[in-house]
Amino acid sequence: MLRLLVSLYIVVFASIIAINLGSEAIWRNWVEQAPDDLRHATQVATNYQQALSYLQKDELDSYLQAQPQLTVFPYEDVAWLPEQLAALKQGEIITSFDDKGNALLLFVVNNSTSVVQLGPFAPAKSAKVKQYTIKLLSYSVLALLLVMWLRPLWIDLVQLKRTSEKLASGSLDLTPTRSRFSAIYTLTQQIERMALKTASLMSNQKQLVNAVSHELRTPLARLKFALAMLAPKAPEQVSAMEEDVTEMEVLIDEMLGYARLEFANQQLHMQQCDLAPLILDQLDKLARTTNKQLVTDVASDVPVKCDPHQLTRVIQNLLQNADKYGQSTIRITLSRQHNMAVFLVEDDGPGIPESKREQVFQPFSRLDKSRNKDTGGFGLGLAIVSKILSWHHTDCQIDDSELGGARFTLRLPLVA
Repeated sequence: MLRLLVSLYIVVFASIIAINLGSEAIWRNWVEQAPDDLRHATQVATNYQQALSYLQKDELDSYLQAQPQLTVFPYEDVAWLPEQLAALKQGEIITSFDDKGNALLLFVVNNSTSVVQLGPFAPAKSAKVKQYTIKLLSYSVLALLLVMWLRPLWIDLVQLKRTSEKLASGSLDLTPTRSRFSAIYTLTQQIERMALKTASLMSNQKQLVNAVSHELRTPLARLKFALAMLAPKAPEQVSAMEEDVTEMEVLIDEMLGYARLEFANQQLHMQQCDLAPLILDQLDKLARTTNKQLVTDVASDVPVKCDPHQLTRVIQNLLQNADKYGQSTIRITLSRQHNMAVFLVEDDGPGIPESKREQVFQPFSRLDKSRNKDTGGFGLGLAIVSKILSWHHTDCQIDDSELGGARFTLRLPLVA
């Protein structure tokens, strides 16, 4: 952070000094030394004053009459300002302007009571255009220097954004690049090391889950074979043990399925599809296996952009969750609201406390700590829902249902 502040201070400080020096040089060479009739005329008036000071009065009068560009008049003919009159008496050349804005150069010779006028001269051209042009160039140079300083910083920030997006999406193919000229070079170096370490840990975790899950199948198969051999001798004990083995197999399958989800988002097939047929198909399957009342209100023609296969898993898991915890009634609603497709799944079960609603989307998280076999499951169903919906840039919200249980709400933008 100190390096960032120091580098910014140095760049701004050096840029301002360089721009000021450059602006002064341009002003002196482009504006002050540009042709100026009034400045040239002032020099001519000075030469006239010096030349006339050597002439006698008779010679001076005849000379002035022979110079049409010079006009002579007494002091009294003009209402002078005090500072003008004082300057004339001190032998200085003063500048006055007529009613048309023309410049007049005035001076006296040998402390006489007459004033010599040279002119009129057209007013000098305004230097405002040049002044504003120099300011514009100065600000443009400062902006360019700041852009040059910010470019490596911007490149690093964009790279960090891409790295974080890859990690968030589960992609472990990280190829970090950074600029050595960036003011946050050290910070990006540390963050990239952390990202690579995180990607390595995620990869190791996936490999571990897959390896453990596959390796567990072999001893489970041997257990099932041994239980089959023991069944005639102790049928009741063997039956309970077979249930435990079956439960372990289901757990392994769900763990493998969840582990594969980490890679599935890289193979999403996003397309436009009607949400209603997906829901109705899952409702037909649920109706054949549940004894609960299904109350449905499914609108037709609800086009959304999604991966139909993955979104079907979301619908299936939400319906199974409602069937698992509902007492007698499940209500399913699909509607169109403000350019959004809204899918609701409600049940009349015990509901979910507000403090636990985020927790239920975590893997292996269940509100029933007893792991009762009557309700089954291992806490992966809603975790899969959350994972798939994150790929679709949305989420599932939980609140209280009018039926007395929980209400799960899913929103997806409609496709025009």
